[in-house]
Amino acid sequence: MAKAHTLVDNFNDNQIDSAKWLTVGNPPPAAERIRETNGRIEIRPAIGTHGYSGISSSLRYDLTDSEVRLEVVHALQPPGQTSLSLGVDISNHLLITIRDRTIVFAQQVAGTWTILETLPYDAVAHRWVRLRERAGVLYWETSADGVGWDLRVRNATPFTVTAVLIDISAGGQPTAWAGMAIIDNVNVQKTPLARRVEERRLSARDVRVQAAQVAAERRHDEHANNNDEVNYPAQRFVGNYSKSLKHDALGDPDPGSYATLLRALESRDPADFEEIDLASSTAVKLTNPQSGLAFDVAGPDAQERTMPPAPRFESEVTAHEMGELYWMAVARDVHFASYGSDATVAAAITSLNSEFPQFGGTRPVSAQNVFRGIYPGEQVGPYVSQFLLKGNTDPRKPDTLGRDANEGFISYGARVIDQRLIPAAAGVDYLTDFAWWLDVQNGVDKRGLDTFDTARRFIRNLRDGATLVHFDQVVDAYYNTAWILMSEPTGNQLALQAGITGRPQIDLEFPKDQGNPYDPPGTAMDSRTQAPFATFGPPHLLQALSEVLGRALRAVWWQKWGVHRRLRPEEYGGRVHNHVTGARTYPLHASIVESLTLAPTAEKPARLSQYFGNAGERFPTSYLLPQAYPEGAPTHPAYGAGHAAGSGALVTILKAFFDENRPIENPVQASTDGLALVPYTGTDASQMTLGGELNKLAGNIALFRDAAGVHWRSDYTESLPLGEAIAIGLLQEMSLGFNEDDAFFELTKFDGQKIRIFDGKVVPVV
Repeated sequence: MAKAHTLVDNFNDNQIDSAKWLTVGNPPPAAERIRETNGRIEIRPAIGTHGYSGISSSLRYDLTDSEVRLEVVHALQPPGQTSLSLGVDISNHLLITIRDRTIVFAQQVAGTWTILETLPYDAVAHRWVRLRERAGVLYWETSADGVGWDLRVRNATPFTVTAVLIDISAGGQPTAWAGMAIIDNVNVQKTPLARRVEERRLSARDVRVQAAQVAAERRHDEHANNNDEVNYPAQRFVGNYSKSLKHDALGDPDPGSYATLLRALESRDPADFEEIDLASSTAVKLTNPQSGLAFDVAGPDAQERTMPPAPRFESEVTAHEMGELYWMAVARDVHFASYGSDATVAAAITSLNSEFPQFGGTRPVSAQNVFRGIYPGEQVGPYVSQFLLKGNTDPRKPDTLGRDANEGFISYGARVIDQRLIPAAAGVDYLTDFAWWLDVQNGVDKRGLDTFDTARRFIRNLRDGATLVHFDQVVDAYYNTAWILMSEPTGNQLALQAGITGRPQIDLEFPKDQGNPYDPPGTAMDSRTQAPFATFGPPHLLQALSEVLGRALRAVWWQKWGVHRRLRPEEYGGRVHNHVTGARTYPLHASIVESLTLAPTAEKPARLSQYFGNAGERFPTSYLLPQAYPEGAPTHPAYGAGHAAGSGALVTILKAFFDENRPIENPVQASTDGLALVPYTGTDASQMTLGGELNKLAGNIALFRDAAGVHWRSDYTESLPLGEAIAIGLLQEMSLGFNEDDAFFELTKFDGQKIRIFDGKVVPVV
């Protein structure tokens, strides 16, 4: 009788070889559920009934000093099972079966089944199974590649195995759908991949190696902070972040507690992070200090790029940045459209020009640029980006429910997102009481104590903007913007025009980027036969947004925890309060102390003392920085800013996918009460572009965090370019993998330089 290993079949004939196999199964006819195709056997079990289908050897074979091996390309889903069985008769079998996410090794002797071993099923590690016999001993084995084998069971041969039938089957309990079992290569010793599969495997490896080489060849920065941890030996760590660590009665950090944080950051040992000495067992936990230690397998490494040292604690720049934050707090409820006429904003403008000129914004400060960002487009048009106000025009939707863009509903396919929000209540600020402030420094959880308005409103002031960035996940506004850009039909970017407005997601108002190989701007359709989708289309864009955010956040988290550990503005405000009230002296720059304590003069006619302290009309008992959130800042250091770095990365992706030069038509701003959108009629309305509004969107999201009192302006200024660099690096590596001819990304950086990204290169466009 022939040895078992002489039954060889690679199933490449496109029909079952009747000289080798019989089709078997229950219920019949089993042959309809078994096919030899695509170089393999495909078995579909009967649906909704108990049974099995499979193939059984036409002849019996001798297993002594022989074997049967089998490649399981795909096993049935539970509750189905996929099996290799060698049987002498109805009562004696050897079995390897995959069922219920386990692989089972068993035998039946004289009608009694015994399970010898079970393992969690691993489709990779258990792709090959083998039963073999040597010198009266049976071996049940598995393999990932059919070359190296792992012994699972060794057992004395329980019955004579000189005449066995070889059965391969799939089936099981009644189910609506268990998928398909795919079997290949019975006793085939060497099974090379098909040529094109092998070529693809090697090409995929080569592209990833090339991307790794590109990443390794990029500049990797050295990291340095402002040395505030050693600048003030008599008051250790007063210039550094310490929320949720231990503090003394005035809120200065406990050096021993802070040292446990430094030890963990230096050792990078996960166990040391668990030993950080928090203020109490119930203190709010530190936010993800290990994230910057993670490695990404695509895109820039989290520690590849750096940020310059933050301004020092005692510096003029820090004091002037703090001056702007006090003014933003005072002006939280002033409508953006009133900046040219409001007395509080006028005082802020005067003070920033005279008292705090090094605050980091554009000078001279005016009603048009006060509290705004500095990058191209941020000071053009209304304060709030159109992508935080407008929705889409959609002729299919009812009037007032998304038909017109000025209704503020963003089309998410058949659903909508409302651009309006329920803002925090006007005039309610937090951490202006020292006991509350000290509790928060020690990790007392004040989250969820906010009070809110009772109506949905479009963003009209800094408090509304601060509400937006209190509960978001950073990507929210950029997903919304992506849907606007992907969906807005041709028309006037404002409202339905009968006979003119195009079809949403088909007749596109906002052209693709110049390098889009399917539909660049200025052409009806560059490709005669294809449209973008998984590459250069909507899913590609949404994928890139999600990918880049995590990488940008890990990069900026390294800056926060691993490098700078800059204190939050509320912590600086505590030092100011203690200093001004005489509780303790700190090396503060005189400008912030004088503005809070001295009366206005002819040279400096507007000072913060009008609003704070004994003469203050808003906060007469406090010099603390008023916070928009009851818990103050989150439990991670200030510099860089997560919202800013994430925004820098996300907006760079959007600029890479769309034509930045597209004009913004019919701009709007919130009405006085924020319940509607009204036209923006400023003389600069015609200068607004897609690229400028995207930059403004990034600036809004970042600076609204300043408006809440939780970040410094330099957090915004330096973090946007960090995020941009992460996005450019990701696009650089992504560009290596495209099949399309002549595809590239082109965009304008925050510094005004236009670049093109293609074939793993980043080059300036002259």
